[in-house]
Amino acid sequence: FLCIGQSNMVGQGEITKVDQQGISDRFLSLSAVKGKDRKVGQWRKAVPPLCRQDTKLSLVDFFGRTLLDNLPEKARVGVIHIAVDGCGIDLFDKDNYRQYVANVKEDWMKREIAAYDNNPYLRLIQLAEAAQEEGDIRGILLHQGETDAYNDEWLRKVKKIYDDIIHDLDLDPVKVPLIAGEAVGEDQQGICAHANPTINRLPTMSQQFYVVSSKGCEAGPDHLHFTADGYRELGRRYAMKMLQALGYEISDHRVEVINPVSRPVIDVTAGIDDQGILFAQADGPLEKVEVVSYSGQTLSVITCNGKKTVSINTNDFPYESKLVFVFYGQNGATESIEMNRN
Repeated sequence: FLCIGQSNMVGQGEITKVDQQGISDRFLSLSAVKGKDRKVGQWRKAVPPLCRQDTKLSLVDFFGRTLLDNLPEKARVGVIHIAVDGCGIDLFDKDNYRQYVANVKEDWMKREIAAYDNNPYLRLIQLAEAAQEEGDIRGILLHQGETDAYNDEWLRKVKKIYDDIIHDLDLDPVKVPLIAGEAVGEDQQGICAHANPTINRLPTMSQQFYVVSSKGCEAGPDHLHFTADGYRELGRRYAMKMLQALGYEISDHRVEVINPVSRPVIDVTAGIDDQGILFAQADGPLEKVEVVSYSGQTLSVITCNGKKTVSINTNDFPYESKLVFVFYGQNGATESIEMNRN
């Protein structure tokens, strides 16, 4: 299974001892980058983290485990996991990636792309060809869109990338479904939930495209990435949808909408002036403000000591075109606001 996307495919969930135990020897990962515990092009037991050695728990972890729980005992599951935090869909377009890479400003994104020799699509195809010597490519997992899934052009780009993969690996599209997942949903105050209407139209582009709901999958305080529990549940849903798409008979796997636990609320209004200064006003005392990149990295923490107003110089983060500001109230409430610097 080929797994591609941006930060929620990379995985932002905290890994526990339980996540690293009880993993079947039949669940394998073909490493796409080098690291202390992996080598490009070598299979390893799928012990998290899967994407890179410095990443966290992802939906792919419980996708593979759930598949094995529902497949014959002799079945093996292999994954090729290639994802870049905060990237747009063009990074995986073999005809447009060069221009996209040339325009990347964020140092952390440059480093992640460089780990794939600046061509994640080619690395994907090379590893998939190697995997075909031992088995069959059975499906594609996509979790991407927080950056740019807001129009029909994104849908067409996903279809092109899928068609390129099918052609370059000489696959039968009838036998290779693509499963995509929603961004953090409105029920979790997802700041990119407005991408979901576009993501949900993917099946109109191909009979082989399916979408997994994120409703009830717990989000972290930035309301952009899922928690470890959120990834575990999302991975299970990907697996059940993949099994259905491949024609397996499975028991009903209902998507239960988990109502958020009643919690304190804080309202924040904010804006960035012409000088790049963000001014924010909360309706209650603030404990702190966390500045988070689209890769899920904490860039700065501003202590507020009960103040209701805060100003932040976004010029301190020159290579971040998008920032997420997480406001923590002293009453335990959180509110997240996404801002474009350009």
